[in-house]
Formats: sequence, structure tokens, C-alpha cells
Amino acid sequence: MAKMKTLSNPFSTGGGGSHFEAHVQASFLALMLTGGHAPCLPCWPIKEIKLQGKIEGFDTDDLVVVVEDVNSKERRKLLGQVKHSIAMTQGSALFGEVMQAAWNDFNNPNRFSKNKDIIALITGPLCATDAHNVQWLLNQARHTKNVDEFFRNVLHANFSPSKSIEKLKVIQHHLKAVKGSKYLSKDELYEFLNHFHLLGYDLGNEFGVVLSLLHSHISQFQQQYPQWVWSRIVDIVQTWNQDAGTITPDKLPDDLLEAFKQKAVVEMPEKFKAAQEKSKTDWTQHPDASYLALAVLIGAWKEKSQCDLQVITQFLGISYNEWLNKAREILHCPDSPLSLKNGIWKVVNRAELLDLLGSRIFDQNLEMFRLLAVSVLKESEPSFELPAEERYAADIHGKVLKCSHELRKGIAEGLAILGSQPDACGNCSQWKAEETCVLVIRKLLNDADWALWGSLNSLLPTLAEAAPGEFLNAVEKAMRLAPSPFDELFSQESNGITGHNYLTGLLWALEGLAWDEQYLVRVCVALAELASHDPGGQWVNRPSNSLSTILLPWYPQTLASVDKRKVAVQTILNEWPDIAWKLIIQLLPGQHQTTSGSYEPNWRKIIPDNWENGATNQEYSQQVTCYAELAVTAAGQEPDRLSELIDHFDKLPKPSFDQLLQVLTSQAISDLPEDQRLSIWDHLTKFTNNHRRYSDEKLPLADEHISRIEQVTVQLAPKNPFNLYQHIFTDQDYDLYDENGDWEEQHKILNKRRDNAISEIFQQDGIEGVIRFAEFVSSPEQVGEALGVIDDSVIERTFLPHFLDSKNNKLKSLVSVFIWRRYQLNGWEWCDGIDKSDWTPA
Repeated sequence: MAKMKTLSNPFSTGGGGSHFEAHVQASFLALMLTGGHAPCLPCWPIKEIKLQGKIEGFDTDDLVVVVEDVNSKERRKLLGQVKHSIAMTQGSALFGEVMQAAWNDFNNPNRFSKNKDIIALITGPLCATDAHNVQWLLNQARHTKNVDEFFRNVLHANFSPSKSIEKLKVIQHHLKAVKGSKYLSKDELYEFLNHFHLLGYDLGNEFGVVLSLLHSHISQFQQQYPQWVWSRIVDIVQTWNQDAGTITPDKLPDDLLEAFKQKAVVEMPEKFKAAQEKSKTDWTQHPDASYLALAVLIGAWKEKSQCDLQVITQFLGISYNEWLNKAREILHCPDSPLSLKNGIWKVVNRAELLDLLGSRIFDQNLEMFRLLAVSVLKESEPSFELPAEERYAADIHGKVLKCSHELRKGIAEGLAILGSQPDACGNCSQWKAEETCVLVIRKLLNDADWALWGSLNSLLPTLAEAAPGEFLNAVEKAMRLAPSPFDELFSQESNGITGHNYLTGLLWALEGLAWDEQYLVRVCVALAELASHDPGGQWVNRPSNSLSTILLPWYPQTLASVDKRKVAVQTILNEWPDIAWKLIIQLLPGQHQTTSGSYEPNWRKIIPDNWENGATNQEYSQQVTCYAELAVTAAGQEPDRLSELIDHFDKLPKPSFDQLLQVLTSQAISDLPEDQRLSIWDHLTKFTNNHRRYSDEKLPLADEHISRIEQVTVQLAPKNPFNLYQHIFTDQDYDLYDENGDWEEQHKILNKRRDNAISEIFQQDGIEGVIRFAEFVSSPEQVGEALGVIDDSVIERTFLPHFLDSKNNKLKSLVSVFIWRRYQLNGWEWCDGIDKSDWTPA
């Protein structure tokens, strides 16, 4: 690039606040151009930067950064409010404005997707108290498992920073001010904090860590003039900022794009490359070829392990020193099949070497290998003798296996190679290689207890390839034992940094076998049965996830035909209907849009080199049509299943859509008791409301289809107000608004509906009915707020003081908000007028 005129630093020529904002915006543009990543979002490329987002309906409007997954095209946003300096105190009007904007956007589903998008306050230097305490609160919100744990940590004096409670109250104060009279629950506060981030940027002067990092990013492309490029970026941002523009890569000036072009890498032409070939050894004629052939089956060993050396000595039939001399000579060959690193010997390219040297292996060698394999692999992990939380320190306690992990893995791989290449052992008896593998797996796994299954966890995918049929026999038998060893392995699952899942290897083993069409049905049924034993946990590796991954319609992890996949699902439905139901729902369109794939076999060459994963349009259509029809059939007339399936109405192919509507309009469903029908009606109502509300967006269902569903909704609507109004007492207000637009007006209309609903229930069932109703709904606070409008002294006599110290959290919430609403309507006069003559001190 030609040398260009130096531009002035915009920050030095005007007001600090506006220039700080421009520098922050420019930093994100620099990341877009250099391929960097936006903070707090997934590491996806930056696709858009909106400046002054107010024009598009954002209240947090200084900066909206959009990133996009290159594969799934999913998008996520960072909504940024930029303040050069700010004080996080109750008296700070500026912090109040930030909180109001953040809260408005957080509760606007048209602009903000919870659990995906984030809101960030981007500031210059903060006081030490704010920086430490507020950041600690936000980190706690994101790293605790629920709201109770969060507040426990905050209130624990010896755990939390000294000012953390004070800063939490500041945030609560401003959010309550935003909500006005509306109650701010702990759950709402916790969820908001999970999405709110505080980012400190030392920008706006000639020096700073962030500026230095940005210059370093730019220097990867433009080493001579990074300062000029940075000034140019700031200048562009300030220009676009005036028009509240949206920056995308294709709209940037050519000179800036030119500065960030990847430099072409020129490679030396082939004709100039030195064509120096390494000399090759004919290992079939090597004097120690017979020993090398046996070493292929062992695979690896550790010099410091006496157990390993004994196994090598026994198998080779010579002393270890004698073998060591031979191994060292082989090691010095240019193309040696042996490697030595940190005292660990390994045989490389074992499958190819067995093809070359397999004829030097005889029946007695395989018999000895069988005995040694069982002896080595049969040992259970001594660490299982320790409590789960202490197993990470097994080495310190001396609870270690006799033979090394390298030897165990090497033997398991030797079995897999032998089982997948039995013809290589041409001088062995017919079927001897396969028989050796089968007998080892049978001896190891038949009647194996949980400790042995757990000890072999990392080796199971390899052992499964040694003898797939025998491996499946052992898994199926183990699941039918009472108790099953897998039940205990599930119970051994632990979380945290030192946590462990001892069934991952089994799941990978079954996933690997599922690639082979002949084993698909057996594998799927085994995974379904294993899922029936699964109590659930935090590890992603679960039998149900393996099932859905294998059978994913658009990206199947099996070479089995579409018809065989259908047979697998139908078989699961026949044998494990509850597991099959969950699986079928997962296989419906739109459920899984990304996948990491499943475990692929390493030794059995099942997957062709030229095979392309995925499905044709016809294959995909066949599968989803089949699974949708199975879903409607499996749902039958069960309210819970029908309710779940209703949520996927818009994903069902036309035949299944009509079939489900037919079920819902049947006399059998109409004749269900109202309380059993309630869930179906509730899901139908939410579904149609959502589609009507977002009808301007590209939703799958046409208006006529929504109308047909609405007719069913009316037909199934409950008559009892106790059932009719439960769905409107929830914290998710926006899901209940009839239309988009004036949120404040919509909120008033919804509150009026709630007031009328509670009044109707109170008139029908009295205060006892209202209390029962509050215990049924997800938000008893809303019940308390509506109840506070009803002027009837029986409510106070029932609640006060009897419910003030209730252990029932729902009743406690009901009464506390009722009191708050009464106080708002009538003030201290109402409080003073309560008859407290029969109250006793707590």
C-alpha cells in the first residue's frame, strides 16, 4: 500500500464522551475486519454493526453487534450502551437510564433472544468498588446453577465482596423504578443479570492496553501503518454514526478493505522441490520380523512399568533386555515402525504392518495373546476403592493399575486390528483370529460388574470393533441383570472439574457400531434400553442424545438405508415406547439444526473414503414424514403427549398435520375431564397466539391452518374459571400480549384481565379457591396483585397474620404482593386500619 496522509486522532479534537463511544464502536469494526471475535458472544464472525440502534427499536442503542455461525447461519447480538464514565449508585440518573434501556430490550422478544443475545454496558475506568463488586455479581449470576444458590453466595459474608449486597440493591432499585408498581421477583433479577455484562475499555487516549491489542490485530495485515488504519476506522465510524448506519463488510470503502486483504502465499513449484525419497526397509525380510509381528498385537508399553515388561517378556518368549536390543536397532531404521518418547514405546502403522507380517503369527501366538489380553484388561481400576470426590488424587493414594494405560490401550487396539483383518494371519487356523477376539470380549464382559465396565470405559469403543456381535451380546445381557452394572455406573457420574462420566466409552462404542447397517437396529434398541436406566445428569453424553444423533434425518450417522432407520425407530417404539416418544420428538424438523456427529470406527473400514455425509431431499422427506406419522400415532389420546406435539404443529408435514387435527377434534378428546383437557387447550392457545402475533414474520403455517387450529381451541376451552385463567398467571407477560406495539398499553390490558379473572374465581370459590388457584399457577405474585384490588375484609382475616410466616413459598409470594398492592392503593391508612388485636409477637 502506498504511504498515506496521517489523519488526526478524533479523540483529541473534541468531547471525550462522544469520542470514547466512537473508539468503542471502531474497536468492533476493527475486529470485523481482522476476523476477531466480539466479547461475551460465541466465537463467530462479526456480520453487522448497527450504530445508534434507536431507529430500529433498540433502547440500548449505542452499538448493536451481530455475529453469525458460518455453518448453521444462526445469529446472536450484543446490545451495547457506551458510557465514558458512570457511577453505579442509587442516585445516579445515568445508571438508571442504562438500566431502563437494558430492561426494556431484555423484555422485548422482537429485539432480544434470551439465552442467546447479551446486553453490555461498555465503560471507561470505573471506581474500584464498582469494578470489583458489580463484576463479581454478574459472574456469580452466570456461574451459579439457580437463583437460590446465587442469593446464598451473595448473602454469605465470608464469600462475597463487602459491597456486593449494596451493589445488588442498587441494581434492584433501578429495575424496580423501571417496572413501577410491578413486583420484581428474584427470578426476574437473576435472569436479567445472566444476560447483562460489564466491559471496561481503556480507549480514548494515545496509550492503553485495548488500543495496543487493536494495533496488533491490524498489524497482522498492515504492518507499516497500523495507526493510520486505526484512524481511518474511527473516521468511518464517526461518519456512519451521524446517519445511524449499519456497517457490513460489503459496504466498507475499498481502501480499507484493501488494507485487510489476506496476502497470497506463494509455494515453490513442484519441479524445484528436492525429490529426495527416503530409503525403505523390507520388513518382511528383516531378521527380527517375527518379533515385530508379535509387537504389532501389543502395540505399546512403558519402560518404567514392571507389569508391562513382564507382559512383553512372556509374549515374545525372550528376556526384555534381548528384545530391547532388537527394538533399539529397529528404531534406528529411517522408516522404523517403532517410536520412543518419554520412556513409552509404540508401534506405528500397525494395521499396515500386520498385513505385511501377519503370516509370521501362529495359533499358539494368538492363544498366548488371548490369555494376556484377558489378564491385563480384567483388572479393575483401584481408584474405584476411593470415594468419587477423591478419585482425581488416585495416584497420590497409590490406587493405580498394575499395567500402564499405554499397554492396555495397545492390547485393545491389537484386538480391534486382529478382528478387522483376520485374513492377515494366513498361517493360523481358519476363524482363529475372530475366535480369539470373541473369547477375549466374552471373558471380559460376560458377568462383568460395574467396576470392570467402568475400568474399561475408555477402551470400549476399540473393544467393540474387535468383535461387534459379541460386544452387543454382553451389553444386552448386562442391561437385563438385576441390578444392572450400568445403574451403578450412572450413579457414579459426578460433575465439576474433577467429575467423570463412566459411560461415555460405552456410548461411543455403540455409536461406532451403528455405522454398520447389520448392527443398527440392535444398537438403537440397546441405546433405548440404556436410556431407560438413565436417571439424567449434566453430562451431554447420554444414551438418548446418541440415539437422536445417529438417526438425525438431515445428517444420519449410519450407512444403513432409510428403510432400516425406520425399522430401528419402529422397533424402539414397540419395545421402549416412552424412550421412543422422546426420540421421535427430537427427530421432527427444526429440533436439531447443528450436530457434532457421532463416534466413527477407527479400525473397521466401514465408512468409504469417498462417502459424503448428509441426506438427499427425498431421503430427508421420507424420514421426517415417517417420524411425524409415528409421533401422532404414539401420542394417541394422552393429553401430555398431545400437548407436547402441539408445540410442533408448524413442523409437521401436511398428512401428519391433518392427522393430529383429527385426533384433537375427536369425541374421545372432547369427552376427557376438563382438568385433563386443560394442558391441550393451553398449548393450543399459546401456539395460535404466537402465530397470530408474529403473522408479519415468515412463519410456516398459513392463515387457514391457524384458523383450523383456533376452531379446535374454542371447542376444547374449559368452562371452569379455575382452569380457564391459569395460563395468564405467568411471568412471561410478552407471550400473553394480543399484539405488538404499545407494550405499556398491552400490560395494562393484561393486568385488567388478571383482575377480572381473580374476581370471578373469588366470587365462585371464595378465598379458599383463590389460594388453591395460586398454588396451581407459575406466578402466585400475579394472583396476589390482582387480589389486592378486591375490597373484602375476609381476605385480610384469612391472610393476616396467619400466612406471614408461611413455609410455602407460593403462599408467601401471594401474600407479600397482595400486601404491596393494598398498600399502593390505600396507603398507610389501610395498614393502620388492620385489626391486630389478636396478633401475637413472632
